[in-house]
Amino acid sequence: MGGVVSSMEHLDTLPKRLQYLSEEDPNKELYVFYNDGVRDAYTSRELFTLAGRFAHRLRQQGFQKGDVIANTLPNSPERLITDVGIVMAGCVTMNGQVLLADGSDVFRSAKVARCRAVLVSDEGPGWRLIQRFLSKEAQAGCLFPLDIVEAPEMKSAIVISRGDPHFLDDIRNGSKETFVSPSEPEDLMIVLTTSGSTGYSKLVPRCHQDIISQSLMHSQLRSPDLTWPKPSDKRFVYYSDRMMGWTGGISFYSLCQADTRVLQDLFHAPRDTASELWRAVEAENCEVCGFLPLELENVLERLRTSGRLPVNRKLKTIITGGQPIRKSQLQSFFTLAETVFLGYGSTEVPCVTRQFLKEETFESYNCGKVLDGLSVKICRDDGEDCQVNEIGTLFVRGFSVFRGYFNQLENPNPQNQKAFTPDGWFNTEDYGYFDEADDLYVLGRVKDVIMYGAFVFYPGWMERKLLEHPDVLEAIIVPVTDPVLYHNICACIKLRQDSGLDEDKLKDYCDTIFLPEMSTALTPKPKYFIIMKDNFPETATGKPDKQLLKRMAEDMFGYSGK
Repeated sequence: MGGVVSSMEHLDTLPKRLQYLSEEDPNKELYVFYNDGVRDAYTSRELFTLAGRFAHRLRQQGFQKGDVIANTLPNSPERLITDVGIVMAGCVTMNGQVLLADGSDVFRSAKVARCRAVLVSDEGPGWRLIQRFLSKEAQAGCLFPLDIVEAPEMKSAIVISRGDPHFLDDIRNGSKETFVSPSEPEDLMIVLTTSGSTGYSKLVPRCHQDIISQSLMHSQLRSPDLTWPKPSDKRFVYYSDRMMGWTGGISFYSLCQADTRVLQDLFHAPRDTASELWRAVEAENCEVCGFLPLELENVLERLRTSGRLPVNRKLKTIITGGQPIRKSQLQSFFTLAETVFLGYGSTEVPCVTRQFLKEETFESYNCGKVLDGLSVKICRDDGEDCQVNEIGTLFVRGFSVFRGYFNQLENPNPQNQKAFTPDGWFNTEDYGYFDEADDLYVLGRVKDVIMYGAFVFYPGWMERKLLEHPDVLEAIIVPVTDPVLYHNICACIKLRQDSGLDEDKLKDYCDTIFLPEMSTALTPKPKYFIIMKDNFPETATGKPDKQLLKRMAEDMFGYSGK
């Protein structure tokens, strides 16, 4: 297998790599899905065949090279086959985020990208959303004509079903014709979407050479002693349930690297998969797993309640990131793994820093060293560089930084004027600092700044203080409007089970930790509290949904102007 991977270095587009794998190692399992304990594996030959047949259908239905198709399917074999098939047809797959009931999120993205079609499951939120925009009955191949004022160029919905017809059975048993579009490394291949945690999603385009180079970096970073190309024929298996349309879970990484990715089949609906997740990890002997902190807590809780801790075999590496990580959170990671890979990045810059941790010698929010080929500077509001340990805004420049947001309606895209400085630095809109050892600390989003009377402060500082209480598992500080102070402060709290903390006790605790020498009404501490019984609401990428928490706090406590 090492020889096959090495021979793929000259294959500079995704269809070339998949076709080569299907010929040289046809039985190589690239993806293994689990659904209620049932294993469903897809080899390189099967994936190439099924995706090629779907590509042929797209071409027969009139789609051409460069057409953008939004894919709203969840992680599933159907999502994999359609994503790869769209690319093999020469079209561009775009992650379709359907979160808002009125569809304004996906319609806005579709308009900006000039989408030709949208892929939906017949049971998912996408189908329920677009039903009212159907202009007539379905044509052949489950292609429904659409008429949507907010997305005027999105004329078709491709409906994927496990009913009648069953998409997978139909694609296996139908026409045997396949299609592979000739592609160039610079051809646009996928449009990623940002999480939307700070507003509407922005669109990040990536071409074939971007994804192939990112898959190389993805492979090299996941474990310190596993590099690419691999010298042996060792079967490398990793678990990742990151969504296939997001940077951390892109559908194409495994077929670029000839690795095996294990994940859950979520076609019917997202569900609590913690127990099922770990069974799949053990059954496949996965060496590496990608976990977000909240996801890991769910897994550990299931293992504790089932009496399966400590585990029989630790993972080699857990990969985490996506949000500032505290030292206390890492203790959970070392329960399941020998090492922890901690990375900081974004959709626009997939990985900025990295560090491998083998013991719990870690300072909260430390993201490690900046990768070779990238430069990071931290600036004050006046544009001057910050000193060591001085907090400011992070700017990045280098090989993996995206070249600009995708917008086919406006050229130049006005978003890019804000995103990049005149000399080419990307503004991450995150804030942090460098320490004396050149380690980067990332504290949160610049937009999260709270203006409390004369005070301007970042919620990360206050959240860390709240997390010092042993009963507080998670804390997110959000602003609410105030007629005098501009912002007042609300603390959203998740408590440990059986905690006796209530709002009054939390207020008393804040009195002891927030500027205790001051007793005025202007002391910046939470006035309001929202105590969550369950996990925080999450964005589609698994991050805490701060926008929703802000709206909840504003509805409950904000100044209405009356």
